Order: sequence, then structure tokens, then C-alpha cells
Amino acid sequence: MNRSTEILRWLSASPLALPLRHGRGFFVLRGPQVRLADGTMLDALDWLRAEGIWADITLDGYSVAYTPPGGEYAEKLTFFAVQSIYDTPFAKPRGNPAAALLETLRGGALR
Repeated sequence: MNRSTEILRWLSASPLALPLRHGRGFFVLRGPQVRLADGTMLDALDWLRAEGIWADITLDGYSVAYTPPGGEYAEKLTFFAVQSIYDTPFAKPRGNPAAALLETLRGGALR
């Protein structure tokens, strides 16, 4: 088990993890402090970011999303339980040449 997975498993069982209404995940708000083993105090979100646990990753069955401050909702990291993952025989997506050409024709590449 790697460090990120270890942290996520600890986090999901900690008082920092607030359950989602639909029950398939949890979120962590900005504000609560964590004290690391060496005595360092950090905001929970700052700590998670420093550990590489941030938006747009999938980790140990959770997809992570970030909600920035100043919107309708409080600043937080949300951990959504991944429902299903399907393996494909393909590598990462290649760029779409037709979409790139269309964007160029519309002037998008020149802006």
C-alpha cells in the first residue's frame, strides 16, 4: 500500500470525513487542522494537497474533486466513490484532429 492510499484510508475513517448525502463518498472542508507526527500543524486541505491528494485523481476507489472558495459551496475536497471501472484495450486518448481544425477555422487558435 502506498502513502496516498494509507492517508486516504485513514482520512475516510477520521472525523474530518463528512459523509455525502447520497452515502457514496465524503468530503473534507478547509478549516480543520491536522497535527502531523512531527508536530507540524496544517490545514487539512493544505496537507492533502502537499501529499498529492487533490482534484482530478482517482485513488483507492474514489474520484477526487475540488470546490474552490467563494462559490455557492464551501471550499472542500470531495471523494466520490467510483461506481464502475471498465478496462479498454486503448491507451490514453489522442487529440481529435477534426476538432482542432474546427477550432482553428473559428479563430480559436489565433486568440
